[in-house]
Amino acid sequence: MNTPPIAPLGIDRRLTGPIHRLVLGPLDYFWALPGTAFGTYAMPITMALVGLWLGWKVLVVGVAASLVTVSITQALKHTIGRDRPAPLLARRRVKLRSLVKNPSFPSGDSAQAGVVSFLVMWHGPFQDDRAYLFLIPLPLCMFARIYFGAHWIGDTLAGAAIGAGVMAGVHFAALQIPGFLA
Repeated sequence: MNTPPIAPLGIDRRLTGPIHRLVLGPLDYFWALPGTAFGTYAMPITMALVGLWLGWKVLVVGVAASLVTVSITQALKHTIGRDRPAPLLARRRVKLRSLVKNPSFPSGDSAQAGVVSFLVMWHGPFQDDRAYLFLIPLPLCMFARIYFGAHWIGDTLAGAAIGAGVMAGVHFAALQIPGFLA
C-alpha cells in the first residue's frame, strides 16, 4: 500500500517520532489497556460494561454511535489507504503493532474511545465539571496507539474527532425521541 502524498504526513512524522522512540519498559503493560480497550475485539465488552453501568437506553445510543463510527472509519481507511508507521526500532514488551494490518488513517480505536468517552461524560453519574473526567480515556488511548506504533498523531486526532462528532449526532438524535433519554 502506498501512502498518498498528503501534506500533514511530514508534520506527523516529526511529532510522532519522539513517541515512537520512547521506551517505557514495564509501563508497556499499563499502556496496553487503553491501547486495546476500544479495538474490534474489546469494544463489545467495553460497551457491555457501559450498558450494565448506565442502562440499556444509553447502551442503545452507544452501540448506534459505535456502528456508525466503525462504518466511517473503515470506509476512510480503505479510501485513503495511508500506511501505518514502520515497525518500531524501540523495544515494546507488548507487541500491539503486530496485530494491526489495515490502513492507518483514521484511528478506529481513537474514534471508538471518543464515542465511549463522550457517551459516559454525557450520561454518566456526574452532571457537573466532574463529568469531564470521563474524557481521560480518549487521550490515553490516542497516546497508546501512537506509542505502540499503530498510528501517527494525525490518525488519532482524526479518529477522536470522528468519534466525538458521531456521538454528538447520535446523542442529539436520541434526544429527539420523546422520553427516551429523560
